[in-house]
Amino acid sequence: MKTASVTVSWGLPDETVKALHSLASMTVAPDLIICVDNGSSAEDLSQLRANMPEETVLIEVGENLGFDAANNLGMEYALSHNADWILLLNNDATVERECLSRCLADALATPGVAIVGPAVTFADRPDLLWFGGGKVSDWFAYPRHRGLRQPAAFPPPTSDVGYVAGCCALLSAEALRSVGLFRGDFFLVYGDAEWCQRVRAAGWRCRYVGEVLCTHAVSASAGQRGSLGLTANSAYYEGRNPLRFALETPQTLRRVTRVTGILVVYGAFNIWRVIQSRQRAVAAAYIQGLADAFRGRMGKRPALRSRAISLTVAAS
Repeated sequence: MKTASVTVSWGLPDETVKALHSLASMTVAPDLIICVDNGSSAEDLSQLRANMPEETVLIEVGENLGFDAANNLGMEYALSHNADWILLLNNDATVERECLSRCLADALATPGVAIVGPAVTFADRPDLLWFGGGKVSDWFAYPRHRGLRQPAAFPPPTSDVGYVAGCCALLSAEALRSVGLFRGDFFLVYGDAEWCQRVRAAGWRCRYVGEVLCTHAVSASAGQRGSLGLTANSAYYEGRNPLRFALETPQTLRRVTRVTGILVVYGAFNIWRVIQSRQRAVAAAYIQGLADAFRGRMGKRPALRSRAISLTVAAS
């Protein structure tokens, strides 16, 4: 059985090097360690090449294709080299030595698994959980993390879940060939939740291993390490992608409930995050994302249109 790992790099060469070395240091290491560089600067690339594990396969894209499309490139490479399982790891995350072996053991012991991932803690607060399995409503489409900010000493038990966060996730090659890769047009945000809903609809299972096997420097790539807040960039995709997924639902009743769930329930959570940012640009980006979801405008976030949106964001 052949395994591979894929890590997408965009800046943060020090973080990426740590992630890659944690993969190489596992008791059961991937047969292929793949790093897809999403258009980092020449200086960052030089630092990455000089310090990454020597067995790393570095794919240099030359531009920022987005998280989902870059992961797809890495997974396509792994699939073309006959990988049976592919471990995705954020470049701002590191894994424990038993991560791959524990996730693989659970996947092989459970029929029909498409994806499996462990409990994940905040890198700066390893006593607190960031992810303890994901819930996503089939009828309302909004995702949420179990165990968020709960004690890491008591993660939720191993179970089937609605989705697994792409920060650290082991994917079945068979499932990828069956249902396809991530949606590259999402660019950033919600791609993992969308893929998990797609595979579950096709009869596959999503699994969570109730052991802390990964730490994540949450939002490090956005310059907000450890924060659950929004930047203008993340706010745009948080507004657009879940809503676009809901709008594309074929069945009329489920489409209505999903759009309602995203706009009302998930929207309330995101509006709270927008207010926490205390930045008008974040609010404008979120509204632009919602508007582009209705227009069907996907891919990389466009530049904010010249006509400014007049907003007042309340300070909390």
